[in-house]
Amino acid sequence: MVTHDIPIKVIPRKLWKNLQEPTVPDCDVSIYLPVLKTMKSVVEKMKNISNHLIIEANLNGDLNLKIESELVCVTTHFKDLGNPPSASEGVSQDRSPAEMAEVHVDIRKFLQFLAGQQVNPTKGVCNVVSHKMVHFDLLHEDVSLQYFIPALS
Repeated sequence: MVTHDIPIKVIPRKLWKNLQEPTVPDCDVSIYLPVLKTMKSVVEKMKNISNHLIIEANLNGDLNLKIESELVCVTTHFKDLGNPPSASEGVSQDRSPAEMAEVHVDIRKFLQFLAGQQVNPTKGVCNVVSHKMVHFDLLHEDVSLQYFIPALS
């Protein structure tokens, strides 16, 4: 069993007005996440083959987790996940619903995100900004946790 002690500094309410959320670039695709435990078990096996993970998503509700090495290419497909209603608002009109938006990320950073989620969120959303970053928004009751993973260059 591993325990992580993460220091937390509570910000007094009177200072809240001085803070602002980071700006998130318009995403190319926004998609609901599958069960995080399922994703974690799949990605843990993938990390033995590659250090890089390719996350692909489209507006048809398809999410792919893919790794590639000199010897093998492994892809896990999640179908019919659905897209949030706001997913089509910021998307360019010439984007085909089947066209995949993709981002290459460090597989260890993605596993840190998955391992840190001890409480299963009621809803999770993955926002892909092609070749730049992936933004996760996990909702549990009235709390929203956001996690950003930059793309590998």
